Amino acid sequence: MHKSTIIWDENQIPVSTYFDDVYFNTQGAIDETKYVFIDGNNLQQRFVEHNKDTFVVGETGFGSGLSFLILWQSFLHFRRHNPEHILKYLTFFSIEKYPLSLDELIKVHDSVISKNKTLFLLARRLQNGLINSSCQFDNVSLAICYADISHFSTFLTKQKVLVDAWFFDGFSPAKNPDMWTESLFKDCYALTALNGSFATFTAAGFVRRNLLNAGFNVLKRKGYGVKREMLIGYKDKQPCQGVWQGKMVI
Repeated sequence: MHKSTIIWDENQIPVSTYFDDVYFNTQGAIDETKYVFIDGNNLQQRFVEHNKDTFVVGETGFGSGLSFLILWQSFLHFRRHNPEHILKYLTFFSIEKYPLSLDELIKVHDSVISKNKTLFLLARRLQNGLINSSCQFDNVSLAICYADISHFSTFLTKQKVLVDAWFFDGFSPAKNPDMWTESLFKDCYALTALNGSFATFTAAGFVRRNLLNAGFNVLKRKGYGVKREMLIGYKDKQPCQGVWQGKMVI
């Protein structure tokens, strides 16, 4: 019998049965995701400055797909306001060892984004795409590797692309340390385009050190809500002027 991936606590927050950690706080999930991953990677400005036809995003942990949906919404906003821009396509690669069932996915989407009409419509398209194993949505494509995180670099290498922005989004480093190792970040660094970036909700010391040891420039940024700090960074010797807002970590 299939083990349920999610249980709902007394506050109706989804909790992983495998890691005993929340997927997100349903009350602030959309705003937090935008703050951490969209703003943390400065994507609206990065889209405008991009000089290729495709922008590539990599994510460690697909979960409910909320980060993908919000990125998709953000990219559509960019395209509406910049219809003649060279950047026309968004490609998203993710990995998930314990995928949600369709029923679980629908329940999460219904509870978190039902009041956001645009996101809700995108969620329905995502659900239908996952049912039909066809995740090409006009100019946005999604590819998910259903495997352990140790297989992610091989999966990405086969795609023959370099990642422009990373969403490092595993469960808490204390509860899911395999998603935050130096070896993983070294693989990700090797697959990152020059001036490529990352953002993550955590500022845990060993995560910060692993990112630095992997080669990334790492900065601290104010965290969302009650979280005091988060980490952002990039692959280059010098940050693009005006892009990276944070405190350099030595």
